[in-house]
Amino acid sequence: MQKISLYLSSLIFCILTVNVEAQKAKKTEKIDQTPLFNGLIIQADVASVVSSLLSTGETYSYEAGAQIDLKHKFFPVIEIGYAGSNKTETNNLNFKTNGLYSRIGIDVNLLTQKKDEKPSTNLFLAGIRLGMSSFPYSVSNAVITDDYWGGSKSIIYSNLLSTKIWYEIVIGMRVELTKNVFMGWNVRNKTLLSQDATGAIAPWLIPGYGNNNSNNWGFNYVIGYKFQIPVKVKSIPLKP
Repeated sequence: MQKISLYLSSLIFCILTVNVEAQKAKKTEKIDQTPLFNGLIIQADVASVVSSLLSTGETYSYEAGAQIDLKHKFFPVIEIGYAGSNKTETNNLNFKTNGLYSRIGIDVNLLTQKKDEKPSTNLFLAGIRLGMSSFPYSVSNAVITDDYWGGSKSIIYSNLLSTKIWYEIVIGMRVELTKNVFMGWNVRNKTLLSQDATGAIAPWLIPGYGNNNSNNWGFNYVIGYKFQIPVKVKSIPLKP
């Protein structure tokens, strides 16, 4: 009987000891205190400027954007640009357009971060965009041939209007070069949602989308500055 009492006393002591240690661990547990809003990133696309200079006016594009940093994980984004074209083919067929375009979407940072570590300033992003452009365009020296009577004539189509909508799958990276100054790239796969009517005089180029194909690829190389709110990650004890 004495052995049983000793055994029970030892068991109760062990249970109480484990319970006390568990309570201590619970009190020192760390909670992610990263603020919801961590700053606003303003960025400009360098690649579009370089490609515009190289095309000598045949095509041109200029683009900038803004991203909100939420929890260093989610980045709602808006992008606005201006693009156009003045292209002449070897048969003197000329296409001309210019207009604004915009995109709205969100990026997600795929880099994982431990809750008890300072968030990394470098980002590996994947996201989606919805883009739209309403623009005028003109086609001149379009040769129309009369298959019945024979002969042909040149026709000019001026101030035609079009609205195009598309979506994009985006992947890219951002690296902090110095305090709050970022540089990185995006690769975009673009899919057109609005199609031209059969027989219509379709635009050759869509501002912000590129050539009037059902699917396009795009590339951006951006430089940005983050207007930052200081991030504080605190460790606080939980109430027992």
